Amino acid sequence: MSPVSSMRVPYLNPSLNRTSMKSIRSVMWKPRYFDIGVNFSDSMFQGYYNHSNTAKHPPDLEEVILRAHTFNVDKMLITTSSIKESSQHLGLCDKYPGFYSTVGVHPCTVAEEFYVKSDEGYSEELADDAEEKLKILHDIVVDGVGKGIVKAFGEIGLDYDRLHYSSKTQQTTMFKKQLEVIASLKHLELPLFLHMRNACDDFIDILTPFIEDGSIKRGNGVVHSFTGTEKELEKLLDLGFFIGVNGCSLKTDENLLVAKKIPMDKLMIETDAPWCEIRKSHASHKFLTPYPNKFYPEIIEPKVESSEEDPTPEFKPKSKKQQQKNNPIKLDDFIPFPSIKKENYQKHKVAVESISQPVISKIGILAPPLIKSRNEPVFVGLVAEIVCKLHNLGDKEIEETLDLIYHNSCKLLKV
Repeated sequence: MSPVSSMRVPYLNPSLNRTSMKSIRSVMWKPRYFDIGVNFSDSMFQGYYNHSNTAKHPPDLEEVILRAHTFNVDKMLITTSSIKESSQHLGLCDKYPGFYSTVGVHPCTVAEEFYVKSDEGYSEELADDAEEKLKILHDIVVDGVGKGIVKAFGEIGLDYDRLHYSSKTQQTTMFKKQLEVIASLKHLELPLFLHMRNACDDFIDILTPFIEDGSIKRGNGVVHSFTGTEKELEKLLDLGFFIGVNGCSLKTDENLLVAKKIPMDKLMIETDAPWCEIRKSHASHKFLTPYPNKFYPEIIEPKVESSEEDPTPEFKPKSKKQQQKNNPIKLDDFIPFPSIKKENYQKHKVAVESISQPVISKIGILAPPLIKSRNEPVFVGLVAEIVCKLHNLGDKEIEETLDLIYHNSCKLLKV
């Protein structure tokens, strides 16, 4: 079924004929993105990688946000995995327009958060303060909803692929207990932000009683970063849930076949940054095309006058080979920002300063750099492109589809 656009272009002259109006709409249209899964608490955005105590680069969250806004990622849902993050994100979202947050404890974090630590890890015994911590979650939800910041309860659920973090018993127990917390706040009608990996049957068995007794509204939630089978997709859709996809959802040919079966009116897109990037080894990579395109429209920046004091040469490579030959700063394959290894941050800074000091651009070789292998919200447009290419959509259908996906996220999260 072809997606139907829910968006209209305002203030058009009623005397224009239908063909002219369609043409104007196409010219005025631009993609709008709502990245429903961003982990801004991750240390990578502070320059720390692989549990190292030495930063590879300065904190660059401001640059990450600027890149996202440059390409129309105007809304982001900042996901939480612990009680500490649930509280801290209220301040982060208050600082940036278009930021919203979840509240909840990730299944891989429940052992650390709620269980007694032993010499061998975490026991199956709940900590004495477990109920107190659940009450804290309850209160953060109430506070955050009142401030208009908290838009979903999660990231909660089950992950049987990573039982080394939390056991099945720990995960199922705390999934139920966290569902009880949000069920006690039924009047808020807060949607669920759900995590499910290799645990579909238990996941549905735990959720179903809450849905059947009405304490959780059917379909009021999204199963994010979906990587399951077609049968699992059908079971989740039967419960009415939305489905979120990112790079991890689009790795294999089987993933792509399943992703193609997600109804457009139940689809959301995300990055799960800094994780779940789209890699060259992924089956979906072949669908991507370089900037500029429908998903990343061309940006024309004001030209900076060159001078002896401030040499800023124009840089428009005709090909990637020419770019590599003529300039030490390499752009990303798909979007117009420098892309560097984290170890090369200082080297890159010196190269930029040798070209132009102190001019910095929003795009191009003088823009702040992307870090290779670190995902970020600006890449959500790549997910959008793959989804549209899976359905072989034309330009008009792409516009309708991206409008619909954006609308799905705004509707569920009430923003």
